[in-house]
Amino acid sequence: MPHDSDPYLDTAQVGDRAGVQPGTIRLYLKRTRKRVADGLPVRPADFPLPDDQAQRSPVWRSSTIDAWLAHRPGRGRRTPDV
Repeated sequence: MPHDSDPYLDTAQVGDRAGVQPGTIRLYLKRTRKRVADGLPVRPADFPLPDDQAQRSPVWRSSTIDAWLAHRPGRGRRTPDV
């Protein structure tokens, strides 16, 4: 059971916090799982692995998502300053 001060968030709630669709969150998670499967470490800017599961769906603690958002890279393609 989640702590009231650090509740679990589902994919839709994480998407709302990040300003993206739930499908984008699932894509981010897929990329992180591939890194792990390839033997690479999860970096702070990588989307975090779930803290738990609710039925068959991944869930994250609010604090886990807050930490990821603090390290999240900017959106879109970066271009050099000219």
